[in-house]
Amino acid sequence: MNTYIKATITIILFGLCTSTMAEDRFIVKYKLSEAQKDFLSSHRGAEAKKAEARIREELMEKLSKEQLAALSAAAKVRVTDWFSLANGAHVITLSEDLDKTQTEQFIHDVEQDNYIEFIEEDKELQHCY
Repeated sequence: MNTYIKATITIILFGLCTSTMAEDRFIVKYKLSEAQKDFLSSHRGAEAKKAEARIREELMEKLSKEQLAALSAAAKVRVTDWFSLANGAHVITLSEDLDKTQTEQFIHDVEQDNYIEFIEEDKELQHCY
């Protein structure tokens, strides 16, 4: 088969791939605390890189019991900190799947927290071959 045709078929097939929502997983990121902001702003030059690395490590630490309790209260189910991402966001899992209405309400409630930078549903990509 012609290489051009193979490439075209591949592109078409990838266009048919879909993503679905993982109804029990979300990505949440907290804003920097005032102390973290002050720490970053107090360092310049080469020291700024070290300060940024330190803050990145802090952001990747497991969520606190208080943070998990607040998320659990908003979800009305138990929330677990599954793992953190390089940008400091955390993938959280819920003990039960939420339906669309519950998901929208959960996201809305969490977004009201002034310490939250963002929250979104985790998307699961479907493999296509």
